[in-house]
Amino acid sequence: MESPATRASKTGAETGRGDWTVAKQATKEKGKGKEAAGRDVRLSQSAYSALKKRILMGAIPPLGAIDEHALRDELGLGRTPIREALQRLAYDGLVTILPYRGTVATGIDMAELDQILEIRIPLEILAGRIAAQRVSKQAVGEMRALVEGYDVAALCADRKIGELLRLDQNFHHAVTAVTENRFLVRILDNLRDMTWRFHFLFYKRRAPHPTDSFNNYGAIIQGLASHDAERVEAALNDHFGDYRRIFPGEPSASGAVTSSRRKGRAR
Repeated sequence: MESPATRASKTGAETGRGDWTVAKQATKEKGKGKEAAGRDVRLSQSAYSALKKRILMGAIPPLGAIDEHALRDELGLGRTPIREALQRLAYDGLVTILPYRGTVATGIDMAELDQILEIRIPLEILAGRIAAQRVSKQAVGEMRALVEGYDVAALCADRKIGELLRLDQNFHHAVTAVTENRFLVRILDNLRDMTWRFHFLFYKRRAPHPTDSFNNYGAIIQGLASHDAERVEAALNDHFGDYRRIFPGEPSASGAVTSSRRKGRAR
């Protein structure tokens, strides 16, 4: 017969193996859960990026209806990633979700542009001044390489609107990234997306020109390289200019011409 001590030892060993098996299974299930969650995030991000690009590039025009069923077929995604993407885009101000009626790309008019630029330009200048204090030689070199990688005159002549706006957006993002202030980066990225639509629609009707603030990135870079916040601010003010020179009474998404409530400075 087994002694009480032997039986206790065996029972403890069996219990230990059982606990280890349960723990191992739980770890495996947890790993599967993380993997599935990561896959869902990637699908949602894919849908978000695809839809955002279509809206910014005018493929889905202002007030244009967004067909979720067609998107699922075109993108090869399920309903959940599409719905999550639309919720993010609604938060960004790029789509409007109409309860029981569907979703449309948000409309635009000049009154809204005034409001957007009223906060965007001071924040761009703030970002530039902070960047002047924190910028590294490497970051300055990367900005120069970015600008030198684009032939602005040729892009204007060929009306490569998307490339021109991408240059401008990437340049300003690079400046803001130097601040290492993630809140400032996020806010300005969103405001740039919103102004992108005005520029894109405007340049579909009028050929862009290098003097439309596409030609003085070098002055901003020089101010940053010399860590001169005043020089950076002056260059940014020149870069943005008087936006009424570029947007003289532009029509709204509905076709009605709207006017500014106030003069402003903008790119």
